[in-house]
Amino acid sequence: MTWQGNDPPPTIQDVYDFIDRTLKIYKTKLITKVEKLFFGGIDPIQYLIHIEEIFKSKHRVKRVKTLVPKIGGFQELDLFIRTCSEVRRPGGVREAGFTKDLQSFSVSYQRTIKLLAETLEDVRDLYDIVQTFCRNYQSLEGEFELKWARSTNLELKGTLNAIEELISQSDAGVDIKLFSSDKFSLEVAETCDTKRFPVLQLFPDLFQKFHFVFHLMGKWRANDQIYLEDIQFKLIKTKRLQRLKQEEYNTLELEHGNILSGIVEKRVRVKCREMRDRIKQLDSEVYKLTTLQRSITSELTSTEQEIQERKRILFMNKNVTDITKDLDNILGIRKDLEILSKKLKSLTKSVKLNEHDLNVKEKEKVGLEEEYEDMRKAVSRSNQLAYERSELAKDIAVINEKIQELETIFYRKTDRKKLTQAYEVMTGENDE
Repeated sequence: MTWQGNDPPPTIQDVYDFIDRTLKIYKTKLITKVEKLFFGGIDPIQYLIHIEEIFKSKHRVKRVKTLVPKIGGFQELDLFIRTCSEVRRPGGVREAGFTKDLQSFSVSYQRTIKLLAETLEDVRDLYDIVQTFCRNYQSLEGEFELKWARSTNLELKGTLNAIEELISQSDAGVDIKLFSSDKFSLEVAETCDTKRFPVLQLFPDLFQKFHFVFHLMGKWRANDQIYLEDIQFKLIKTKRLQRLKQEEYNTLELEHGNILSGIVEKRVRVKCREMRDRIKQLDSEVYKLTTLQRSITSELTSTEQEIQERKRILFMNKNVTDITKDLDNILGIRKDLEILSKKLKSLTKSVKLNEHDLNVKEKEKVGLEEEYEDMRKAVSRSNQLAYERSELAKDIAVINEKIQELETIFYRKTDRKKLTQAYEVMTGENDE
């Protein structure tokens, strides 16, 4: 069953459908009943030209023109008709027809004003519904373009007030400043002497204003649905972003948890410092061993050369005829050779030991450096993950706030309880 506007609407779509149906009914009524009643099924401009011709024809009588120089409302129109009937003029078919048409214009004037006044009441009721249920709410980020809503509402209020003023002035005399300066109303003003006979422009202007009101309400209703669809789209899009961000956060959290917990991280940092100190110590030991190795190697080379030299001298002494003469010298050289040979063996052993120690230290250093680099990377990655998690948490908080805001706007416009509350406020049913 379709909503008729006599009780709270079940959905916002029912409101949209009601506005569409009602606007169509009002437009049809205005065109087929009110406008047709006034113009009598004749071309509007031709009809108004005919009425203007009657006014001017009657004004040819000086007394009539003097008493009623301007016809701006029904009082002046009625006085004009009575004055014309009191003034005796030569009869004729044309004059009789003018009098009859003038009387018809007077009758349709009153009936049309009454119908337009009733239509205005109905339109204001519909305006209340549009204003109540097609209300727009801006987000905190101001992402919705809502200037149209304010401008449309201002135009509607201004046009409705102008219609009300024209109807209220239709009896005593209208203010021509309230007339529109475009479209059909302007065409009438350019065709007829509406400054002298404002009643000629009154109804065309009122008809035009009513059509403009219908247009604005239809535009407001259509834009409101687009606005609601925008909210739905942004809500879906934001929830999708929320899901992706949350998944990313969960992945980082898992990785961070697998790398280091709070206690492990602290131990790793201490271990890293110890490893760094040990690497420095090994650097120093390796440097000392390397220096010592160079020194021993140099001394070993020098000793080998000295041994060779001693052997050469000893060999030369063997060729001497008087062995007794150089015996002491030979014995001294042999003793030196023994000492140097022992030293050579000692140095050779020292070189091997030094090489072994150096290899052990260098292997330990390489292993520590690799382990230290792995730990350093782990700590660095842990810090990076902590920062990224923190930033993601901020993003997720902002997204959650935006979702809550969009949901609040959406449900404020679509939730049945909210629609009922809005209806009660509009109709005054919740007034105590």
